Amino acid sequence: MNEFSYDVTVSAGRAVVTTAGELDAHTGADFRLALPELAEVHQDLVLDLAGLTYVDSTGLSMFLAAQKRAAAFGGRVRLRGVPPFLTRLLAVTGLNGILPVLR
Repeated sequence: MNEFSYDVTVSAGRAVVTTAGELDAHTGADFRLALPELAEVHQDLVLDLAGLTYVDSTGLSMFLAAQKRAAAFGGRVRLRGVPPFLTRLLAVTGLNGILPVLR
């Protein structure tokens, strides 16, 4: 079975969501519900994606939905630790222009 996990750490007004495993519609059901709420509550939300080994279109839509929710509440979502496979996927889909990546 494919596993996905995430952990949230809040410090100095920034929430960092550290992810690991394979993110898809099946494995990320809880994440899909939690992410928009986090984006609504925290003005600065960082998604640390270094531990991801797979992301499908459902996962990408979760990132985009969080960004839209954050913007609606005056916040922002940024990506950190983006693995090479996901860097390519963000570029191909054009999401690299919408979801800022911290270097």
